[in-house]
Amino acid sequence: MCKVLLIIASIMLSACAGKTDLTKGQVIGIVGGGVIGTYVGNYLGSGSGNLLFMVAGASLGGLTGYAIGDELVPSDRAEFKKSAKIAMDRMKDGEVFSWVNKDTGIAGTIKPTRSYYAENGNYCREFLATISTIKSVGKADGLACKIGPNAWFVNS
Repeated sequence: MCKVLLIIASIMLSACAGKTDLTKGQVIGIVGGGVIGTYVGNYLGSGSGNLLFMVAGASLGGLTGYAIGDELVPSDRAEFKKSAKIAMDRMKDGEVFSWVNKDTGIAGTIKPTRSYYAENGNYCREFLATISTIKSVGKADGLACKIGPNAWFVNS
């Protein structure tokens, strides 16, 4: 899987090679979103469809990362992760949790969509997330897995 992640990241970066007006935040968003999308796609796909899910996840993650990568500050990301933990702990599948960073005005929603136990025994939840910024509304799929009594590993 590491080789596939590297190949997809290389393709995404080379696709942006001629575009010189990308900001650092957008590049980080593209790469980070692409890698996370590939990881989520790997979880969702199986057999011959696995690669298709990985490519689709990388594309969707990269586009989402590009769209909002330059607009979020660290406190927005921290608020999202804190809110994701609350949503994973308290919300049932299909219920929506809303959050707002009072310092920046950035807001979003997190909606768990599927809960299951992974092969390694960890309790995992897939979710849909939206983040509204001044310029746009970003939407993405995510995956959170419980790694301790009060801890979730969030891939978003």
